[in-house]
Amino acid sequence: MKAFSKSPLAPLVFACAALLAGCRTHEHPALTIPVSSSGVPVGFRDISKLPGTVFQVTYTPATVRIDLPAIQKSLTSVSDDGRVLVFDSDDARLHQLKQGSVLFLEHVGVRRVDAVNIQGSQVAVLTDTAALSDLVQDGTIQFKVPVDFSQLASRNTVTNNREPEPPGNILRWFSGPVAYASTPGLKYTAKVKAETDGWEFELKGEPAGGGLALTLTAAKKKLAGLTATVNVKGKLENVNTTFQAVMHSGKLQQFAYMTPMSGTVDVDWSVLTMAPGSGIGESRLKLPPFAKDVFDIYGIPFLFKVDEALIFKPGFGGKKDVADGNFHVVYTGSGGLTIHGSQSAPEGKMEGQPQNGNTTAQSLAPHGVVIAINAPKVSVSVGTESLKEALKQAVPAGISDKVAELIAKGPFGGLIKSPKENFFKTEGGAYVQLVTEFDYAGSGPLSIVPCSMTHLNFYAQAGADATLLGQTAESPKLNLNEVKISKREPDINACGPK
Repeated sequence: MKAFSKSPLAPLVFACAALLAGCRTHEHPALTIPVSSSGVPVGFRDISKLPGTVFQVTYTPATVRIDLPAIQKSLTSVSDDGRVLVFDSDDARLHQLKQGSVLFLEHVGVRRVDAVNIQGSQVAVLTDTAALSDLVQDGTIQFKVPVDFSQLASRNTVTNNREPEPPGNILRWFSGPVAYASTPGLKYTAKVKAETDGWEFELKGEPAGGGLALTLTAAKKKLAGLTATVNVKGKLENVNTTFQAVMHSGKLQQFAYMTPMSGTVDVDWSVLTMAPGSGIGESRLKLPPFAKDVFDIYGIPFLFKVDEALIFKPGFGGKKDVADGNFHVVYTGSGGLTIHGSQSAPEGKMEGQPQNGNTTAQSLAPHGVVIAINAPKVSVSVGTESLKEALKQAVPAGISDKVAELIAKGPFGGLIKSPKENFFKTEGGAYVQLVTEFDYAGSGPLSIVPCSMTHLNFYAQAGADATLLGQTAESPKLNLNEVKISKREPDINACGPK
C-alpha cells in the first residue's frame, strides 16, 4: 500500500470534513472517556492484577504509543468499518506516522498503519489489524480470566444502558436494538430482536448461576412460499479463559489458548412450504454475540465473546411440504491449542454426547434439510471488532463517522480492498467452538422403498487467526473431538449406507 502525506483530493475532503464535523471548535469539545481510579475506561475489566497475569514486554521500533488523554483530545472520526481514523492535533507522534507504523491507542486498540494523509493539523490514518508481534518486540503476555456472567452483566448494565444515539454514530456498527433490564431486583437480561437476510430473530443471553443461558428463539425466514423456524436453547458453564503469547525479536515463539467449558445445546426446527420449489436454498445467519466483555491488560483491550452462527439449507420441492425435528448435545471438558514455532497441537479434552431426536416429514417427493449450529464459540481477540467494541464502550456519543467515510472514499479510495468474507472467522483472535451438523433426507412415500436417513455430527474445535499470530500461512484450526451418529429407517441396505 502507498504511504503519502497529501493528495490533490485532500483539501476538498478536509474542507467537507470541517463542515460535517465542525473540526474541533468551541461547539465541539474534546471527547471525554470515563475512566476508573486506575485509569482504565469504565466498563472494561482491568485484568492487570489478576493472579497469573504477566505483562513484561518491550515494544517494536515501529510502535507509536498514544496515551488515553491524547486520544480524548484528538480523535474526531472513525469510519464505519473501523479502518480509517481521523485525528485533529499537532501531536508530533501522530504527524510522524507512516506506512508500516504500529499505532498503539492505549485502551482502544492496536492497528497497523497502511497509509497516512495529513492536511494541517488533521491526520487521517488508514489502518488494518495488527499481529501481537507487530506490537511486541520481546516479552510475554499471559492471563487467566474466570468469567462470571452475572458480574459481567451487572458491570455492562451501567455502561450500555444509554440514551438513544444520533444517526451516524459509531454504535450503528452493532445492528439490532438491545434492551437491558436494569430495575433493582430484576434479573439482568440482554436481548436483541432484529431482522437480517429475511430472518426475524430474538437472541437472549442471561446469567444462570455463574454461567450463561443461551436462547435463540423464533429465527424465521419467510420467502416466497416458505416458512422455516429454528429454536436453539443452551447452557454454558465453567468458562475460564487462559491466554499466553511469547515473542522474541518481533516473532511469535510460543502461543497457547485454553478454556474449560460445559453445557448443553437443544435445537428444534420446522419447515412449511406453500408453493412448489420454494423450499430449496441455503441461508447463513451470523448473529450478534450472546455475551461480550473487554479485558484490559496494561492498555491492550482484548474482546471476550460468546458467539453463535447458523447455516440452514432446506430441500423441499413440493407444495404444502412439512417437516420438523430436534436434536440435543451435552458437552463437557476443556479445549484449546498450543503453537511452538510453526507447529500447532490441540490441548485438552472435550467430551460431546449428541442425541438425535424424532424427525417427521410429509412430502411426496424426495426431500431433506441440513442444519449446522456453531454455538457456543468462546473467543478473545484484538482485531477490528475489539477496536469497535472498545470505542463503543469507552467513547461517549458524539464521535462522527462522516469525516472518516469521506476520506475513505477520497484519498484512501483506491487503497481499501474488501476483505474476503469468511462466515466463521474470528479476526485477530483465538477460539474454542462447538459445531453440530444435522442432516436429514427422505425418499418420500412414492419411492419403491420409502427410506429416511439422519446424520448428527459433533465437532469440538480450537483455532487462532493468522493475523493475531503474525503468520502468513492458513489459520490453524484443530479438532479436539468428533462424534458421528447415523439413523436409517428402515435399517436395511436398500436404503443406502449409513
